[in-house]
Amino acid sequence: MATQSCFWSDIFDEQSRANLNTGFVVTGAVSTLLGSWLNLALLLTNLRKDLCYRNFAFFAFIACVRRAVSLLTHLPLLNYAEISGENMSCNFYGFWETFFGVLEVECLTHVCIERYVVAKYNTRGWPIQKNHYILYPCLCVLFALAYSCPPLFGIGKYGLDFSCQSCILDMVLPMTWHRYVVVAIFLLRSVKSTGFMLTMLIWARNLEAKYNDSTELMKEMRFTESVIVVTIVNLICWMPIAVLRGWVVLSYLLSDNVHIKPSACVMQWAIWIHWISPAITAMAMFVVDDRAHKKMLNVCNDEEVNEENKKKE
Repeated sequence: MATQSCFWSDIFDEQSRANLNTGFVVTGAVSTLLGSWLNLALLLTNLRKDLCYRNFAFFAFIACVRRAVSLLTHLPLLNYAEISGENMSCNFYGFWETFFGVLEVECLTHVCIERYVVAKYNTRGWPIQKNHYILYPCLCVLFALAYSCPPLFGIGKYGLDFSCQSCILDMVLPMTWHRYVVVAIFLLRSVKSTGFMLTMLIWARNLEAKYNDSTELMKEMRFTESVIVVTIVNLICWMPIAVLRGWVVLSYLLSDNVHIKPSACVMQWAIWIHWISPAITAMAMFVVDDRAHKKMLNVCNDEEVNEENKKKE
C-alpha cells in the first residue's frame, strides 16, 4: 500500500481517510462543474476577443483542468494511490501534479502583472503590445517547468503529499545541499508569487487613479477590480495548504523533523479549501464582473456571437 510508506499516514485513520477522499471528490467535482461554466463563458462568447479576459481564461482553464484530471485519477477504476509508492509512478504523477500546481499560481500571477502593464501603458498613452499576451503564458509554462523539474535531475524528490493520495514535490527536506534548492523553490512558488500578485495590483490601482473618466479606461478599472477579488479569494483558498507546507519546511530547517504534525481535521479542510478554489473563482466572477455575469447566464445564446455567425453565413 502506498499509504504505508507515506510520511503522513499515521495522521489519518480509516474513517478520516475515507472522509478526506469523499471531500476531495466532491470539491473536485464542484470545481470542475463551476470552473467549466466560467470557461465556457470566457471561451465561447465574445469575451475571448478581449485580450484581458483571454489572459484570465488561461488561468481559469488550467485550474479547471487540474481538478478534472485529478478527479478522474482518484475514481475507483483509475485510482493510482495503490501504485504511487513505486518510484517511477510517483515521479510521473509527481511531476505533472507539481507542474500544474505551479502553473496555476503563475497564471494568476501574470494576470495581476498584466493589470499593471495595461495601467502603465494606458496612463502613458502607449498602444497595448499584443505580443505580451503570448509572452504571459510562455513565461508561466517556463516557471512551472523550472520549479517542477529539479527532482527529475536528482535534486530533491517527489513524494506522497499530506493526503497520501498523490505525489508532489516533497517538502520533507533531504539531508544534503539539495534541501536549499527545495526551500528556494518553495519560496519562489509561494512567497514570491504572492508578493508579485499583491504588488502588481497595488501599483495598477495607483496608476488607474490617474485615469480620465472615459468609457474604455473605466472598463479596464472594473476588470482590475474583478482581478483583485479573484486574487484575494484564491490566496485565501491556497493559504492553509501553503502554511502547512511552510511549517514542514521550517521544521526541517530548524530540527530535521516535524515534531508537531497537523491533525487530520486541519489537513482535510486545508486540502478541501485549496481544491474548491476554481468554484470560488467562478462565483466571484459571476458576482463582481458584469460582463462575465451576463455571458455566464447566456453561454449558449450570446447575441453578439450569433450576429457575427449570421454575417459570416
